[in-house]
Amino acid sequence: MNITLLERLIHEIRGDLVGRSLGTPSWVPPVLAIPVGGVGVHLVAILEPPGPFCFLADASPFGAARAPARFAKVDGAKIRDVALHDGDRILRIDAVTRGDREPVSLHVRLFGSAGGAALHADDTVGETVGAVRVETEGAPRARPERPAWPTAPLILSTPGRLALAAPAPAADVAPGEGVFGPFADARTACRHVGGLILDAAHAAILRRIARPARRKLDGMHKLAVNLENDLERSREHADVRREAETLAAFQSRVPTSSAGVTLPDVYDPKREVFIELDPTESVHVQVEKRFRKAAKLEKSAAHSQRRLDLVRREITELEAALAVLEAAGSFEESLRTFEALRARFGIELEGPRVTTGAGPRKKTSEKSYRQFELDPRWFALVGRSNHENDEITFKVAGPTDYWFHAQGVAGSHVVLKSRGGGDGPSARIIQRTASLAAHFSKARHSSLVPVIYTQKKYVRKFRGAKPGQVTCERETMVMVPPTLPGPVTESR
Repeated sequence: MNITLLERLIHEIRGDLVGRSLGTPSWVPPVLAIPVGGVGVHLVAILEPPGPFCFLADASPFGAARAPARFAKVDGAKIRDVALHDGDRILRIDAVTRGDREPVSLHVRLFGSAGGAALHADDTVGETVGAVRVETEGAPRARPERPAWPTAPLILSTPGRLALAAPAPAADVAPGEGVFGPFADARTACRHVGGLILDAAHAAILRRIARPARRKLDGMHKLAVNLENDLERSREHADVRREAETLAAFQSRVPTSSAGVTLPDVYDPKREVFIELDPTESVHVQVEKRFRKAAKLEKSAAHSQRRLDLVRREITELEAALAVLEAAGSFEESLRTFEALRARFGIELEGPRVTTGAGPRKKTSEKSYRQFELDPRWFALVGRSNHENDEITFKVAGPTDYWFHAQGVAGSHVVLKSRGGGDGPSARIIQRTASLAAHFSKARHSSLVPVIYTQKKYVRKFRGAKPGQVTCERETMVMVPPTLPGPVTESR
């Protein structure tokens, strides 16, 4: 966002916000909506292209739909100041919490390829959303010189750099597509352009909801094909039972140690059938084996048919939900459809793949990992390959971090890490992390998956182990559904 426009916007809205109380912000990537009590407005920040951008709206962009809450600590906090942080394009909202009167500061980063927001308290960074970077210590960066703003109206130009503001009329900005105004003030200008950017953000949310839903649909189609193949194979139970009954009826005619025999068909005496035999086993043993195999195949056929019917119904429901989603004309409709998808199919909203930082960057290139935020304190890293499984387990995880893996099947290593605090993870965090391990495993299509977990210090490589292969001790097993807990980001 243009720094001069942001500076003018803050100057205009500061008087309306200082002294007011904050509500709990809502976050649906890429939109962060912060309600401000008393004046009935929302500070809306779009943190991804075509943003970052912010403006003051009269209502929540999510309407009455339930959007995930973030930064719950600021709920009811009284605003003390609204300003630019360090002279750069970081909107800083200083406030005092309602209960313990603790000073907190919400930093909304509005520059770069993608913005972000972070809650600061006692010189520490707590909860974050979007792309949040922590700058290294040292000499401050040079800030661009900004001209003093006249009181004249302004126009906004969006080619190349979003919302490049200029006083109106401006000789260097030709009228045409991507030029808006003139506007009497920055508040009106940002609201106008923000509405257009919000439409683009809505399209991004539709894609973000649809991607995991379509992957789920593709997985269900593959599962249906596999079940159809299983059902076709299991239908051999009738032929196996026919052989068993034929052998049982004519055992006396079967030569000892025979590799095969031709006998009358018990269902059609005019027809003969050839039955292959094992010369090393007696006939009555082979009869019993065939009866057991026939019973097992018959049971498998019934089970496959029930699962196939269920999967086909779910495919129909999911295709209908995706059709409703594609026809959604507002954030509210999209989020309501998303709630239905999450409740019915366990589909979670994908977050942007962004970078979060907990300290100064290294000069060398650093590896990024798939990360899930479980709550403000706990987050989980998930391996995307056998080599990455080894990396997060033996290079990233600390001895007291928790390690999760689906039991008895191939899957990702999942490491549960804490941002601080002495207490261990709650049962809810254990369940959510285990569900991650279940989802990123070969058992993801089961309703319940056994998952084991232990501290990383009890996980080790064994002699001759391939990448991703480990052994563990002192593990605990839980049964969980294979679901995602929330948006995915990239961690450094």
